[in-house]
Amino acid sequence: MRRLPIFLVLDVSESMAGDNLRQVGQGLEKLVGALRQDPHALETVYLSLIVFGGKAKVLTPLVELMSFYPPRLPVGAGTSLGSALNLVMDEIDRVVTKTTAEVKGDWKPIVYLFTDGKPTDDAKGSIARWKANYTNKAEMVAIGIGDFAAMQTLGELTANAFHLKNDSEEDFAKFVKWMTMSVSSQSKSVETSNAPGISLAKVDETILTKIDDIAQAVTLDEDFVILTGKCVKTKLPYVMRYTRLPNEVLAAAMVSVKNQIYRLDGVFPLEADYFDLSDDRAIAQTINSDALMGASGCPHCGAQIGFALCSCGGIHCLTQDEATCPWCNSTATYSAGSGAAGFDVNRSRG
Repeated sequence: MRRLPIFLVLDVSESMAGDNLRQVGQGLEKLVGALRQDPHALETVYLSLIVFGGKAKVLTPLVELMSFYPPRLPVGAGTSLGSALNLVMDEIDRVVTKTTAEVKGDWKPIVYLFTDGKPTDDAKGSIARWKANYTNKAEMVAIGIGDFAAMQTLGELTANAFHLKNDSEEDFAKFVKWMTMSVSSQSKSVETSNAPGISLAKVDETILTKIDDIAQAVTLDEDFVILTGKCVKTKLPYVMRYTRLPNEVLAAAMVSVKNQIYRLDGVFPLEADYFDLSDDRAIAQTINSDALMGASGCPHCGAQIGFALCSCGGIHCLTQDEATCPWCNSTATYSAGSGAAGFDVNRSRG
């Protein structure tokens, strides 16, 4: 039987933590549930799930639709788009059956790529590899989620690059419906038509914009500050996400737009597998605490202070003046910062 392989490649970087990742997980369940009601999809669709943070990993190898169960989505530090592209290309070579003189191979595979940020690795080589060797034997649909997605990069990768506004739960529900209809349409198309290309459902332009011209794509710099902490009790990681304040907000507050200020917009508890998908290369980027508005407690143990800084540079929570750093295991006495100047803190890759 000829299969229609569909690879779902999901950005699980720290900036996706919270609502974005929850919506993607719920959307994945709805997508699979709806496709199982379609006899054409049941007959042909095979799904694989690849996730990427600082590293890329196959969470679910290519399996038939009825055997696919959406797993828990992890989080990792970094947005290694190049690693994700290389992994999906390797998977296409490894698991997709090629047509030969004796055997009709699988239908042309489809890759749905989702990301909400900019690559933290050099993806140029991987994009060049895709364009040189895979554009004729696979279809790529790239979805940039939210205001800070690297649409110019996605536009370079594929002609089917879309920007998803994702301003509300309803927006994402409409998007899931569009994707379901697109997969169903393609599953019918491969059996009834030899027309080249991918069969996508009509775009709902209230939520989804196709990037037809790379010149239309806009990238923004320094959109997030992500800080990674560890709980002193559980040793589990958590991330604090700060979002850059727009220039108009800074101007209204009579703050120079040359100063980049970030406001806390979420604290997310993570599991130990966060480090499995995190880019383990050293990062030297820091930010001064004066540029950060807001602080949080620990989402694991409930400590009121979640932003204590050890001399090793590690961030952790604090329940009393003396604590043992879960990063370097040194014990020290902590006190509130003093003086007019802030302090520098290590940033994560985001």
